[in-house]
Amino acid sequence: MEYQFPEFIYLRPVFIGFIIILLVLLFGVIFLNNNIVNLFSVVSITFICTSISAITLYTSGYIADAYNLAGDLISFYMFFVILVLSFLNLIIFMTRYKKSML
Repeated sequence: MEYQFPEFIYLRPVFIGFIIILLVLLFGVIFLNNNIVNLFSVVSITFICTSISAITLYTSGYIADAYNLAGDLISFYMFFVILVLSFLNLIIFMTRYKKSML
C-alpha cells in the first residue's frame, strides 16, 4: 500500500511506542508492589508520554497544513488512547496506594 504523503505514517510509531510504554506502566501499577513503582515514576512517565505525543500531534497538524490536507485520524485516536491510559494509570495508582502515600 503506497501512501502519497508518508509523513503521517512516520509519526505513528511514536504514538505506538508511547501506548506500549503506558500499557507496561499500567501492568506495573496493577501487579507490582509499591517498592518498584512510586508516585514520581508514574507522574513523570505519564507527563513525558502525554506531552511528547501532544507535540507530535501538533506537528502533524503543521504537516497537514503544509500539504493542504486533513489531519491523520488514526494518530488523533492514538493520542486519545494515550490520554486515557495516562489518566487511568494515575487513578489506579492513587486508589491502590493511597494508604502508603500518607
